[in-house]
Amino acid sequence: MVWVSTMAPLIRQFDEINITGYASAGYTSGLCGEWTPERFSLFAEELKKDAGKITVANQHHTDKILAAGMDDAGKGVYVPQGEEAYDAMITDQRGLMLCVHTADCVPVVLLDPVNKAIGIAHSGWAGSSKRIAGKTVRRMADEYGSNPGDIIVCLGPYNHSCCYEVGEDVLESFRAGFSENECERMFNKKDTEGKYLLDLGAAISTALCQEGVLKENIHDSGHCTFHTDEYSSWRRTRNKKHQILTYIVIDD
Repeated sequence: MVWVSTMAPLIRQFDEINITGYASAGYTSGLCGEWTPERFSLFAEELKKDAGKITVANQHHTDKILAAGMDDAGKGVYVPQGEEAYDAMITDQRGLMLCVHTADCVPVVLLDPVNKAIGIAHSGWAGSSKRIAGKTVRRMADEYGSNPGDIIVCLGPYNHSCCYEVGEDVLESFRAGFSENECERMFNKKDTEGKYLLDLGAAISTALCQEGVLKENIHDSGHCTFHTDEYSSWRRTRNKKHQILTYIVIDD
């Protein structure tokens, strides 16, 4: 199926999370146009959710995590996000929808079905090198008593290792937080001097497993943003207005 630009964004769901009956999670194609308040309203209507309870991360490629409450509802949609940057959010509040924008970076959603807590992270190469997904698991454990072994994780569409080219500087940033053996599994050296293909999914999975998440509980959507026009890709189009919106919400 090829998605086309419409006012109401088309949505795919993470079945591994939705079948639990505790939360809803999914992602849009990103080809519906700029994310205006009107489009957010149509998005919420499609999901039969309250648009006023959407909150969007204030993304700046950090490893900062916000424990979100209902006072954060509407941020990034109807009210400013504020000056503080954070690329991940967690909550145990029912109905509060956590969202991130991506267009090649990895959207990571997390569900603790035992303690009824959720998380979401925006993890590009910078966030992945800082282990933001793993730190989100740790923060869920601290805030809500989550056992990492119970947490279900889904990765939305992102630029896969087949074509995600990076330079030596990116490899060096990963060496600060990962072992040489781990870096060898994440980076595939190209024939061009100083160029590598980075496997973001492997980097995120490594960080998650080291926090105690079970490998069998990590699910990858399998979609590469660069190799299909169904999804937004900054590297492919250089279009800042087209972005995938990924969400997770504890069902009311």
